[in-house]
This record gives sequence, structure tokens and C-alpha cells, in this order.
Amino acid sequence: MADVRERLEKRNEERLAAIERRKADKESNEQPTETIEYITSTFAEEKGAIEEQLGKRAELIEAGNKMKAVEFFDCLSDKCQKLQKFLADSTMFLPSRDIQVSQDSLKALQQEINEKREEYIPKKKFAFKVRKKESSVKEEGQIKQEIKNKGDALSGTEKKIADASLGFQGVSDDTLTLAPSQVKNRDITLRDLQNCNIIIYGAPSALLMNKLKDCTLLCGPVSGAVFIEDCLSCKFVFPCHQLRVHSTTDSKFYLHVTSRAIVEDCSNLGFAPFNWKYENLKSDFASAGLDPSENNWSLVNDFNWLKADEPSPNWFIISEDQRTNNWTL
Repeated sequence: MADVRERLEKRNEERLAAIERRKADKESNEQPTETIEYITSTFAEEKGAIEEQLGKRAELIEAGNKMKAVEFFDCLSDKCQKLQKFLADSTMFLPSRDIQVSQDSLKALQQEINEKREEYIPKKKFAFKVRKKESSVKEEGQIKQEIKNKGDALSGTEKKIADASLGFQGVSDDTLTLAPSQVKNRDITLRDLQNCNIIIYGAPSALLMNKLKDCTLLCGPVSGAVFIEDCLSCKFVFPCHQLRVHSTTDSKFYLHVTSRAIVEDCSNLGFAPFNWKYENLKSDFASAGLDPSENNWSLVNDFNWLKADEPSPNWFIISEDQRTNNWTL
């Protein structure tokens, strides 16, 4: 009996010694980048640098210098995005409370950047201008001819086209089309549309969509950013440089994007590669400065989900058998 007890005690001592050796090995091999102290200090340092830049340099932006302001705020947003990725990659080493606190502070910082952006780059007032009959007839004929050459026809319903920022507003149950000559290097704005098919040929400089419901959008390559907010049950098909989606649900994206798409306060968003084809698409890619071979359609950053080891429940990849391949509208 004594021999058995001794063997058990010896085995237990060996087990404890093995545990201590593994613990010591782990501590000696632990990388500095995996410590809570390193992560929290790096996060605080980078976040502080962004805040300092926002507080000081924003005052240096000259009034009316839109291009300089856009470049400045885009740079800050990119830095926030990189900090977001750093935090997401580090979540496995942080307590859940620290993750939530960091996430909330980063969202507050991004909101502050957005507010400053609106202050220095006020949005153009969206207004409609009644066109003279003579010019309307001429332009309508020109547009119809261009669309006819691509196998489509304009709707007979009169369209409201914004003068300051080209686009459509307040239309339901219609097909809305813009020709390449109209959209070249221009910003497009779409607001308050319901059950509409929107077809935009050519290469616009930016695309803003707000309060669209049950709509399908086909758009040529966008040289800049696409901003989508408060949309429901829509299909979006376009190439772009940047995509940012806010407060949008039950929608699908057939996307070509050269950066990582960003979503926030969204749910049930599906993603698939861009697959719309039309004449002059290749030249429109070149006009927009986009590389057709570089597509990050499946790389999505969800600002409401920071768990690196678990996929976000707010977006998904559309399975191949569920994708739309024929975009005849």
C-alpha cells in the first residue's frame, strides 16, 4: 500500500513539474505583440495620434478647398480602418470587456471624423431644375440613341435629374437610366427610390444612395467611393474603389472593389463577385482607374463585429447556385 502511495505521489509531482515547464516555456516564447499591455498601449497610442491629427490639422484646411479636405478625412478614415483591423486581429488576447471598450471608443472616433467631414465638406443641396423643352427634347433623343445602341430603351416616364448632383429622387415603380456622356467624372445621387431598376452606364466619380427600397442598381465602374445608407431589400451591382454601407438590411452586393468593403449597423447582407457585362465595360474600368484583375469582394470589415476567430453574423457569401447571372432589366 505504501509503495502504491509513493508511486501516486511521484506521478503527481512529475505532472506538476511538467505543467510548470510548459508554463515557463510559454512565458519565454510569448511574443511581445501577444501581451495585453502591448496591445492596449499600441491601440491607445495610434488612437491618440488620430485624435491629435483630427484636432490640429482640421483647423488648417482652407475653407472651400474640397479636394484637400476630402484627402485629409479619407486618410483619417483609412487609419481608423487599419486600427480596426489591428484590434480585430488582437481580440483573442484581450478580455471581452477590453474589446468592448476599445470598440466603442473606435466607433466614437469614426463618428467624430464623420461629423468633421460634414462640417468641412457640406453636402450639396439636392434640388431639381426644370429643363427647357428644346434642350429636353434634344437630350432625350441623344440618351435614347445611346441606350438603344446597347439594346435598352428609356422609360417613357419623365425623369427628374438633379442639376447640382446628377441622379434621381422620389421615384417609384420605374426604370431609370443614365448614359455614359452624362455620368462621366460626375457624382451620382440616388434618394428615396422604391421598386425601381436603375441602370448607370459609364464611369462616375462617386455614388451616394440613401433610402432605397426594393431596388436593383446596375452601375459602371466608380472611380471613387460608394456610400450606401438606410436601404432595404435591394440588389447592388457595381465596381468601385471603396464601399461603405450603413444601416442597410436584407440586400445583396455583386461587387468589384479594390479595397476592403466596410459595413456598420447592417444585417443580412450578401456578397458575390461583380458579374454584369455591357459594351465598353473594359474602357470604363480604364477610365475609372480600376484594375479588373484586383477584386476584394469577399473581404468585408464589419465595425460591429470585432471577433477575429468568428465570422460576422451580419453578412455572408452568396452561394454560387443562389447568384443572379442574368441582369436583363
